[in-house]
Amino acid sequence: MRNPPFQAQLEMDSTSTLFAEVVPLFPLSGTILLPNTVLPLHIFEPRYRQMIESASEKEMVIGMIQPVEQDTEGLYQTGCLGKIEQLQQLPNGNYMLQLHGSIRFNVVRELEVDSLYRQAQVDYTSYEQDLDDQSLSENPEKLYEAFRRYTEKKFIQIEWQKIEAIPVHYLVNILCMNLDFSCTEKQALLEAPNLSMRWEYLLTLMEMAVAETTIGATSNIQIN
Repeated sequence: MRNPPFQAQLEMDSTSTLFAEVVPLFPLSGTILLPNTVLPLHIFEPRYRQMIESASEKEMVIGMIQPVEQDTEGLYQTGCLGKIEQLQQLPNGNYMLQLHGSIRFNVVRELEVDSLYRQAQVDYTSYEQDLDDQSLSENPEKLYEAFRRYTEKKFIQIEWQKIEAIPVHYLVNILCMNLDFSCTEKQALLEAPNLSMRWEYLLTLMEMAVAETTIGATSNIQIN
């Protein structure tokens, strides 16, 4: 059997060789990491301190992933690979770091390991678009207006000049990570096929939150 041409072989292998096939897992309920975003983390549990120490000697990457339910062993299939940056060890042995989102992955299988932390074989091929240009053609005013209504209903103070200075594709991912959505809602945002679909999911979730807040306020009105 003839080997494929070099360029074709390079294209087939590019994603698998760019990123680690086996990654340490950091399960954290209610927290997602998205490509090209930054997540600050404080690592204090002994098993995850071991994970950071091991990662710092290797590729400097970990996989953020959510448990299916809080305090259970089951994990969602999809997570996001993060590159460890600005790693600082504190006097008490804990770590502060910034995790830079690289690419999403699907868990192929969890491995039996001797380490205190969990590890899994992962596959990136479903998310190669994460490496492409993340520009959006949608009108940013639609996002700003939905976010304005959301912040008003939630009584959140926002510096709008700073918000509007953020590139819209980056703002979408920041809001998905930081707004007060449920674990399942955040997982749906993470698993959105592309950035345009994530935009649509985000708008829907903000509109639902505004509607629920309005209904709740109406139900508390007392008529004497």
